[in-house]
Amino acid sequence: MRLRATAAALFVVAGLTAGCGGDDNSGASGGEARSVEIATVEYAFVARESITIEAGETIEFVVSNEGEIDHEMEVLTDASRRLGKTDRISPGASDSLIVTFEDAGVYTVICDIDDHRSRGQVAEFTVFEPGESTS
Repeated sequence: MRLRATAAALFVVAGLTAGCGGDDNSGASGGEARSVEIATVEYAFVARESITIEAGETIEFVVSNEGEIDHEMEVLTDASRRLGKTDRISPGASDSLIVTFEDAGVYTVICDIDDHRSRGQVAEFTVFEPGESTS
């Protein structure tokens, strides 16, 4: 599944991303993290499966670089506040970050290396309240 700048393309969510130079690399409050695999390729994020995440849930994003150039992944709130960021990931390598999604709402993942974001390596997803329908 190729991740695009729409809610359904990145994650399927019900009530629904490691640190570089001191950035936060872990979820704030939240319980045990559930692991979700994401691949980076040239100017896209690819989820291994559909993902359902509820507000309050803690997710460990395991991000692998399956492209031919360096990538990273940052998770941002709708106000562009960074919730987590991987280190720069070389081709064939991986990194992870843990995020607790405390609130329902729209979140964004980006690769902020060079011009990757402007070339389309950005996707949005929606986090819903627990028990809220995703259909």
